Amino acid sequence: MRCRMYGVRCNFAFGVPDLQPLNEDQARQEAGVPPVQLPVSNAVWYGDALRLDSQDQALFDRFRYRTLYTLGEPGMVKIWENMLVACFAAPFLMHGTLAVAAAHDRCLHATPHRRTLRETYHFSRCTTLFNRWLNDSIAEEHKDPLWATAGTLSILTFTSINTCSPVQTWPLGPPDSSDLEWLRLGVGKMTLWHLVNPLRPESAFRTIYDDPVRVHQHLPRKGCAGVSVELAHLCGLTESSTQETNPYFTVAHHISRLLHLPKGKATADAIMMVTAHMHGRFATFLKNKDPVALLLLALWYTRACESKWWIEIRARYELVAICTYLLRYHADNSAIRALVPHADLEGLG
Repeated sequence: MRCRMYGVRCNFAFGVPDLQPLNEDQARQEAGVPPVQLPVSNAVWYGDALRLDSQDQALFDRFRYRTLYTLGEPGMVKIWENMLVACFAAPFLMHGTLAVAAAHDRCLHATPHRRTLRETYHFSRCTTLFNRWLNDSIAEEHKDPLWATAGTLSILTFTSINTCSPVQTWPLGPPDSSDLEWLRLGVGKMTLWHLVNPLRPESAFRTIYDDPVRVHQHLPRKGCAGVSVELAHLCGLTESSTQETNPYFTVAHHISRLLHLPKGKATADAIMMVTAHMHGRFATFLKNKDPVALLLLALWYTRACESKWWIEIRARYELVAICTYLLRYHADNSAIRALVPHADLEGLG
């Protein structure tokens, strides 16, 4: 009965795939519910049960068979494959996955900045329910779904562009409350990390965060080895520099590793490792439009957008805006002018 309420075929018997969608009319008939047309605001919640209308079922299928495989390395994909069942017990995660699938749809179309009503609705419900569940005591079975949901919110925040023109985008455009929201969310994820502890023995995420490859990604304690002479000079890096003495130290080292990789070969881990260190003084510098911090962010975009579609959506506008800002207001700095990545600045003045 519960499977029918959720809109999937019961897989108690052998031979029925997990989460096989059940025709909506058939599901309602078997559950004894008269057929009604639900508006989008009631598409997922119906009474106390979680159910999907036909459009949401199609979104879920696209997430399962398409979007899921874009989320990261094979280890992360495997975790998400196992996390799909949790969507039906954790409504915040279901809303997050549906919103991400809708955002991916948007990325594949000609107007990536225009969110649909359905994407906006699921994004909003995900955020509301996520915050509500965080305010209660967190049960063990909800820790992994909450961490997975934080990942969907990161993706959705990256894809939330409120403009269709680089000249209206940060840092060129007028101040907006959504400026650098993706960066603030990253700091918030570290707080959640301590609440749900993805390294605990029971966590599905433990396998990827305990990966020995990650252990060998530590940076040197000091110096500027691996950083180009031009970038080291611009960032003020010397042989005695450390992350305590230089606010650009960690980000510059990680970005240099990205830039040394062949085009299109940057892994999700290497890309997200950079943003994990864009906090503290560096985040403050970005907020204040410090030219060196802006240049480092632009260099990161050039490699990150090759790998992840949700970063590419933002890079279409923000990378161009950053490059234009640097060339417009810091053209007298020859080091910045030499390192600004190529961007299509035609028509921006």
